[in-house]
Amino acid sequence: MPNSALRIDVIHHSQKETYHAEFTLTLPGRTIRTGEEDPYLDTALQRCVRKMILKAEEYKEHPDREALAAAERREALTTEILAPEAPDAGPLAEAVEAGDYRRFRTALAGYEDWLRKRIGRLVQRRPEVQARLGGDLLLGDIVEEVYLNAFEHFTWRPAAVRLSEWLEGLIDPSIRSLMRHPAEEAEAASLARTVREKSLG
Repeated sequence: MPNSALRIDVIHHSQKETYHAEFTLTLPGRTIRTGEEDPYLDTALQRCVRKMILKAEEYKEHPDREALAAAERREALTTEILAPEAPDAGPLAEAVEAGDYRRFRTALAGYEDWLRKRIGRLVQRRPEVQARLGGDLLLGDIVEEVYLNAFEHFTWRPAAVRLSEWLEGLIDPSIRSLMRHPAEEAEAASLARTVREKSLG
């Protein structure tokens, strides 16, 4: 199941001499939880496993098809193999060659949700960035900064690297740039975003 994650929490209640096991399975469009308590940890875990299997099988028979399709699209972005073409070939390269950021940005629009999530995860691991998010640092500005850097450096990207992997590698330098020069970089990102929005309107 794409973009699924299982979390297992176990708590030992020393006063009652019991173990409480809780499973949380995140699936596209739904979160399934189950819990069991028993004096024996392995028994609590086994019961949770059995219940979770039944609930997961029920989800597979009646999934949230729209959420599942969206998850499959996101997974495709992270697993796609970049065509072995030269960096100066294809529609993205044509947009770069023409100096047309609007066309370049529109061609990469399918990566936006995926990119926002990747940025969000990185920000969570960087308290100094998280502290400024929502103030002089906006998530939308980070996204746009990544795209601007991709536009500027596209000609020099390694052809053998997946496009999603290459974009992900631009996140950290983009954040560092915004952290060093927040006003200038945010203004450039905001201008780029305005240009794109006008093209879509």
